[in-house]
Order: sequence, then structure tokens, then C-alpha cells
Amino acid sequence: MKVNNPHELVGKEVVDVNGNTVGTIDKTWNSWNQDFPGYFFGIKTYDNPRDTWFRGTCKLIPIYSDYIKHTDDRVYLNKTTEELGRFWNKAVHFGTTTCPTDELVEKPVYDRNHSRVGTFYTWTESDGTYKNYGVLLDPYLCDTWKMPYNTLWPIPPNFLATVTDTILLDKTLDELKGFWDQQNTTQYNQNTQQQQYNQNTQQQQYNQNTF
Repeated sequence: MKVNNPHELVGKEVVDVNGNTVGTIDKTWNSWNQDFPGYFFGIKTYDNPRDTWFRGTCKLIPIYSDYIKHTDDRVYLNKTTEELGRFWNKAVHFGTTTCPTDELVEKPVYDRNHSRVGTFYTWTESDGTYKNYGVLLDPYLCDTWKMPYNTLWPIPPNFLATVTDTILLDKTLDELKGFWDQQNTTQYNQNTQQQQYNQNTQQQQYNQNTF
């Protein structure tokens, strides 16, 4: 679902596709692309789903706009709570070792040279396969690179090198910046093409109405 006012969802109760209550929206973040994945949201779970599907965690369970079916005074998902839990508990591979996804959430992320990048918060997936992980940039990098605050940036799974108390990437800061600049350029081009299409359509309608 296209979400235009993400902050209006904060505090609303979340209901899964089977009508089961999951928790409430506690936080929202921007993403690297407003079309997909759109906005990210953190769910503060109720006790029963937390203990049943999320191993009793007190961390926020991440979802993004694509998971939302519709909203009114509540937020209705197109996923079951079981599906959310499956992604939460899914193993992530680091070479010959694995780590449950939930253990990565809120871990600090560092580049290949051990420079701080940000904090791991979320992911996007397709058919149960992770496409990107979402990292909230350190404010220092936002200042240095003139990048927006409260925005999650994509980390492809093959960028992850090792995990201990921190997540170490196999890319340098410069390589990450180049990758994210490319993402921004792609979105800018897509937005420009859409704006041009809308302008052409409006002009055609104007011409038809005029003549």
C-alpha cells in the first residue's frame, strides 16, 4: 500500500491478515526509495505474539509499506503473524556461520576499515528471500555526506562479512556512498520520467478539451 502520512500510523494497533492483533506502531523511518519499499515501521508487540512468534524480544518488529493492506483507526497487514515471525527468526549466513536475523537488529554496523556506518534495523524480502537490509546511518555521516536523517539505506546481503557484537561489512565507506548515490540517481530518474509522463498526459487532456 502507498503510505503518504506515515506519522499518522504511529500509535495505531496492528492487525494481521487473519484478524489477530500484533501490537502497535511505535516508530517510523524513511527509506531509500519512496515507491519501494516506501516507509518502514517498527511494531511494539503485545505479550502473546511476542512470546509465541518473536522469542520474547522487546525489540521493534520491522515492516514496510508493502506489508500494509489498508488502514483506518487500525493498521491491517497482508501477512500473518507467523510469517512476520518467520522472517524475524530466519538465519543469515556469514561465510560458514549463521546468525538469526533478530540478533542483528539494533547492532552497530562498521565498514571494512572498522569505521562506524550506522545501526541495523530492518530488511526487505521477496518470496522469503532477503533482498536488502536496512541500516540507519550514523548522524556524523549524514552531516558529512549531506544525506537525510531518519532514513534507512540498503545493504545487500552479500555486503555482510562477519558478525560478533557488531556487524562488519566487506565494503569501505566510499564504496557504500557510491552504491547509495547510484540508488538516489535511479530514483531521481524514475521520478523525473513519471513527472514527464504526468505532464504529457495533462497536456493531451488539455488539448482534447480545448479542440
